[in-house]
Amino acid sequence: MGMWLIPALIAITIIAAISLVSTLKIAKMTSKRESEKDTPISETVEEYATMLNPIFWVYGIFLLFLGIMIFYYWSKTGY
Repeated sequence: MGMWLIPALIAITIIAAISLVSTLKIAKMTSKRESEKDTPISETVEEYATMLNPIFWVYGIFLLFLGIMIFYYWSKTGY
């Protein structure tokens, strides 16, 4: 096993879980819509638009695991 296999599997699992939950929430909202017109944007989305963006979550998770791997490599080799 390579050094990146376990962190990559963990990152893939976390990203897949976040994506699944987001998709299910959106599907639930879409099925509850009563009319064909667009519904207004909720205040939560307006206030925290960047925090709810999955791309930022992916970057955050990537940077977290990159930091963990750098720390692990540094502590193992001493460089």
